[in-house]
Amino acid sequence: MLRTSLLSLLLVPLALSGSVHAGVAQASSLLLFPCYDNSRGTQTFLTVTNTNDDQQSGSIKVEFVYVNQNNCLETNRTRTLSPNDTLTVITALDNPNSVRGYVYVFAKSLTTGQAVKADQLIGTSRFFGAAAADDYEVQPFAFQAGAALANGADTDGDHDGVHDLNGTEYEKAPAEIQIPRFFGQDPNRSSLVLINLTGGAQFQAIVDMLVYNDNEEVFSTQYQFQCWKKVPLLDISNVFSQAFLQTTGHATGENVLGVETGWIRINGNVAFSSAAQFTDPAVIALLIENFLGGQGADLPFARGVQDNGDLLPLSVLGDNGT
Repeated sequence: MLRTSLLSLLLVPLALSGSVHAGVAQASSLLLFPCYDNSRGTQTFLTVTNTNDDQQSGSIKVEFVYVNQNNCLETNRTRTLSPNDTLTVITALDNPNSVRGYVYVFAKSLTTGQAVKADQLIGTSRFFGAAAADDYEVQPFAFQAGAALANGADTDGDHDGVHDLNGTEYEKAPAEIQIPRFFGQDPNRSSLVLINLTGGAQFQAIVDMLVYNDNEEVFSTQYQFQCWKKVPLLDISNVFSQAFLQTTGHATGENVLGVETGWIRINGNVAFSSAAQFTDPAVIALLIENFLGGQGADLPFARGVQDNGDLLPLSVLGDNGT
């Protein structure tokens, strides 16, 4: 039996980013899981399922790419999924040399090992903590291969080994992330997961955030990080604090058990390395909420698309030196 908490009852399923069709993500060729956590007392289960039921040609290879939080270097695992096959891994066993980061999984040819269009992958991730209330599930951001590509065609059109979220190789990345609610912080300690998709592993990204209270008042803040970061909201800005929100022109009586609420817009400002700089980087985000002693998360909403996302250049010049 799955454990539940009051927080899980407060978390409403949200529209998915990436492959968005009437609020439901479709099977895709690339799945981006925004977080894995192998820290003490936590377990992460990742599931990838092959929905192709063709017994003659439905098998596919999939590559798991673990991106380490400390240096954004990769650890790779390749498996073969037969038709209707599903695979669940415990990330601490599958990648025991890394504590946290993110994972992306993409379809590969059975014969060449090249990334291919095979919009047949679905997946999910589940987190188990030491406390019964720290049990929650998060779906991946799903990116179908380019619409102009034939099924089974190589997705790496420029042959650089980088997965371009440009609308040609894979669907474009979201232009803006929208998180519909956060709870006023202290004693609540929610965290924001941020992934920079422009430039690559050697790039710092600065993101702009517009933070709204429950009465349409807006406040601005910024945060700088490299590649991937899980950061407490209060380490970003005091505008997320319960005490600050109570000093604003908030809507009296609009709270949850006495706790103020707000919402967030997130947009990339600039990404830079020692050798290159890109404006308006593609950034995705996930809020992991801590409320009343329990944790939970859902994918955010997204607005618009942009074509400068990549997984995952290692050069200080970014994707292909451009």
